[in-house]
Amino acid sequence: MVFFLLRRKARSVLNSLLRQSPWERARNAAFLLVGLLLIIGLYAAFWRLLRYLDAVPVIGTLLIWKLTALALLTTFSMVALSSLVTSLTTLFYAYDLPFLMKAPVSLRTVFVDKSAEATFYASWMIAATLLPYLVALAQVKHLGVLFLFAFAGVVFPFLALASSVGMAFTLALMRLFPSPRTRDMIWILSSFSVAMLYVLLRISQPERLVRPDMLELVAQYLSYLQAPTAPALPSWWLTRALWGCAHARWDVFWTYAALLYGVCAATYGALVYAAGRVYADGYSGAQEGRRSGRDQKIEETWETRWARGLRLPLESAALFRKERLCFFRDVKHWSQILLVAALVCVYLFSIDRLPLDSPDIKSLVSFLNLAVAGFVLSSLGLRFTFPSISLEGRSFWVLRASPLRVETMMRQKYLFTLAPSLLVGVVLILVSNRLLHADRFISSLSLASISVMALALTSMGVGFGALFPKMNVPNIHQVESSAGGFVYMAACLAFVVATVAIEAWPVQMYFQNKFGKPDAWDWTGVSMCLAGYAVVNAVAFTVPWVLGRRNLESHEERNP
Repeated sequence: MVFFLLRRKARSVLNSLLRQSPWERARNAAFLLVGLLLIIGLYAAFWRLLRYLDAVPVIGTLLIWKLTALALLTTFSMVALSSLVTSLTTLFYAYDLPFLMKAPVSLRTVFVDKSAEATFYASWMIAATLLPYLVALAQVKHLGVLFLFAFAGVVFPFLALASSVGMAFTLALMRLFPSPRTRDMIWILSSFSVAMLYVLLRISQPERLVRPDMLELVAQYLSYLQAPTAPALPSWWLTRALWGCAHARWDVFWTYAALLYGVCAATYGALVYAAGRVYADGYSGAQEGRRSGRDQKIEETWETRWARGLRLPLESAALFRKERLCFFRDVKHWSQILLVAALVCVYLFSIDRLPLDSPDIKSLVSFLNLAVAGFVLSSLGLRFTFPSISLEGRSFWVLRASPLRVETMMRQKYLFTLAPSLLVGVVLILVSNRLLHADRFISSLSLASISVMALALTSMGVGFGALFPKMNVPNIHQVESSAGGFVYMAACLAFVVATVAIEAWPVQMYFQNKFGKPDAWDWTGVSMCLAGYAVVNAVAFTVPWVLGRRNLESHEERNP
């Protein structure tokens, strides 16, 4: 029966591939190409790192295997954490579970099918990232293809054990606390853990490992770490198995390979046995709705009071309240906020660590930083602003049936998503200028530019989102990776590049004047730059907005 379910899944994947449109095939091919380039880049970086470490006298091999043990320990932890979130969705909230629970199959069979799916989703990307490291290790140590085959033979129980840890924790948690709030807490805690791991990894400054002047210090530090790295965990067993294969110690390899497979079989068998007892209760509790616990009183909201005070239309207050409630009810948005905060911290830390000595170079980098900040705002817009129209989904007809204009709805989407975009852009530029000690002219120019850029990019996000709405998608990522998302990102990048290119001429005049060149300021050129800047922003503000508004106004006619 398990084979039948796996065959069903394989045919489902095959049918989805055959039904892809030419655009989806081209998009997937482009993503695959980017993934291959990323793997090649990781291989080159790992090869360079291992080559430097291998050149360290006496303890170079110790350094490499210690780093391998740490990499496998990190991989085990990341797969376990990923399995915690993936198994929660796959085991309790998958779209096909209502069908499987009513099918004439045992509960343990359903669990085996969904647990295999959870293991694949939790580990495939991390395993793909680990593969370039192992290939680089085999290349540097001249281990040959046999080493890679040995790794392929023992990595499966290693990943299955890591995934089993997350699934066991999920089963226990849903058995003790069978509520959708448990899923929300896991989303938040896992996102917070990933964000903290990302920040701590960057603060540790791993680039010091590839600096020749730091290798001696690192070697002295690692020489004291000759003890096994977490010997009770499968990461150390995999390290010892690979070490045995690399040194032709086949007794060591087979011992630890048998240990990995034996513990994996015992752990998964115990997990399947426990699932037969607790899986049904956890699944039943996961289908329960939430209880508000609040008195349902009709009171005037603060949005309404503000609208009255500012003499704004009351429908704008109602729409803003709807946006606010929908946003904060979805914990996936909270997790995204945590990741954005981690990205900002790492971004500012990297700016602070730039090896710049000259004040003029710092000011120039501060200006060029405007392009990077614009790219960050474009990425945030792709995640939050562009899908805002499509997130209305099947409830879009409610807004169209109400006495509201499309222009009013789009304007409310714009105002709601503008605040975080403007906040992130201003914080990035203000703190970056502070860390780089940029002069007053560059600081003022970059701050004004990022403010206008945030206004324009948000308008483009709402406009392109209305121009390419996808109301019937189950996952927001399908909106981001659609043809409209590609057009939006291309337009945003073109706008950012055009803005920086137009401002580069006055900045060049400023530095020439600062270096003592007479008559450096060409006011005719400055006027042309101002005119070009105004035209570019006018196009960015109006063209996507007008086209998107017209498309939404006719959307009701196509989808009554």
